[in-house]
Amino acid sequence: MSVTRFINPVLALMLMKLLIAKAMGGVTLSISNGGGSLRAVIFQDFLVRLRGKRLMLVGDSMNRNQFESILCLLREGLHNKSRMHEIHGHKITKGRGYYVFKFEDYDCTVEFVRSHFLVKEGVRINAQGSSNPTLSIDQIDKTAKRWKRADILVFNTGHWWSHGKTARGKNYYKEGDYLYPKFDASEAYRRALRTWASWIDRNVNPSKQLIFYRGYSSAHFRGGDWDSGGSCNGEKEPVLSGAILDNYPLKMKIVDEVIKEMRVPVKLLNVTRLTNFRKDGHPSIYGKNATAGKKVSTRKQDCSHWCLPGVPDAWNELIYATLIIQQTKSKSKNS
Repeated sequence: MSVTRFINPVLALMLMKLLIAKAMGGVTLSISNGGGSLRAVIFQDFLVRLRGKRLMLVGDSMNRNQFESILCLLREGLHNKSRMHEIHGHKITKGRGYYVFKFEDYDCTVEFVRSHFLVKEGVRINAQGSSNPTLSIDQIDKTAKRWKRADILVFNTGHWWSHGKTARGKNYYKEGDYLYPKFDASEAYRRALRTWASWIDRNVNPSKQLIFYRGYSSAHFRGGDWDSGGSCNGEKEPVLSGAILDNYPLKMKIVDEVIKEMRVPVKLLNVTRLTNFRKDGHPSIYGKNATAGKKVSTRKQDCSHWCLPGVPDAWNELIYATLIIQQTKSKSKNS
């Protein structure tokens, strides 16, 4: 299911709930917070549809945000919560880049693989003998060997392309052995996505694997950016009007362009406009570890990632709706 930028996100979620209701015998549903027993039934059905499968989210910290969301949702569907565990015994932290959570009763896993750019990060030694990062936009990321093993893949990249060395593009981007002295970040993004798309077309069997690309998620900094005093604390209501609601970044236009060129079908979770509304949904100052007796600093607020429960839950509900549609179509063909 591709949720395009033209669709009203509220209508999209209403449609999803109707599809779920139909799949579950016409029961009228509400997946909003509350109604715990009904939510448990819904997410138990999600687990049933994942039985025997590997669901893998690949990307940056925004996909880790979505990964944490789906773990919470699926856990609600378990009668015995202890039957879900990380197979290596790891707790989720910002520093670790690979997790595999096993749901024993359904023989399925939900995994996260960190890949900031989906293409290969490297280093070079400069004339002074210091190491500097590079990005090979024509080579797939080293984690790709893990991707092949998944039945359902959810990719993203974009969060790291808008600041610092990536945005400046000086002595950073590589193709082959050539290091560009200066290269446009948007064109680098396009070429990196085409490298990813080429890998998908060569390595994915669309009859056995389902591929999602989750689109760009909006940030809501006031008065600066993440590293220059931008803030979002005190926001209590979504955006209801203004230019941001119609904002469709160049990155998403590039995503649209690349996916249309691909041989393997990719389901675009186009959540950009949905997230445009939610200036009230970020951790702000509350994502930090508070020390007893000390006031939480308002510097470097997090206005990019999302609180949980929150916005990423809707992205995962759309994945669930897609599984319902796919499996319903498959049953119709076989009947």
